[in-house]
Amino acid sequence: MVAAVAQAFPGPVGFVLPAITDLAKYRNDMLRFARRKIRDADLAEDAVQDALMSAISGLKSFQGQSALKTWLLGILNHKIQDIFRRESRYRPVADGEDASAEETLERMAESLGEHGEDPASVVARERMHARLSQEIEDLPASLREVFKLQVLEGVSTEEVCQRLNISEANCWVRLHRARKRLAERMQGHLN
Repeated sequence: MVAAVAQAFPGPVGFVLPAITDLAKYRNDMLRFARRKIRDADLAEDAVQDALMSAISGLKSFQGQSALKTWLLGILNHKIQDIFRRESRYRPVADGEDASAEETLERMAESLGEHGEDPASVVARERMHARLSQEIEDLPASLREVFKLQVLEGVSTEEVCQRLNISEANCWVRLHRARKRLAERMQGHLN
């Protein structure tokens, strides 16, 4: 009989498959781990729930070769990585490369244009869009006008200069300053 159990559940001698209630004991530890990795409390909670559901569905695959908490945190870490992959706002910068303000803003603009059906992605995208919209409105009027016309409305530089009665050089300076300020203000949402 022991041999049949050992074949069905390979693991250390005397290993007993944990119960679902054993998993719940580690929920707070998992939540702390997720919140350290993900700065959004709702996304962290979602990652923990996904990890617990995966652990429950794969409980029979747990072989006791590591501590239950270690196994759960490993699953959670994979779920967090999945969230980072889904969330385009978390695109990493290549090693040794510093992101300029313009590149950071471009990544944010791209992420606003990507639409996924994942509820966490939808919530994150809506929050990011609301924050970015507020930051655009908080720009000084001279920077805000150039940014809205050129970036949001796609008006040509020549037409922006005519509408605002400014030189092309001044237009580019204002646009650069607006992008830089927005990138600095939104940096916390990209990490």
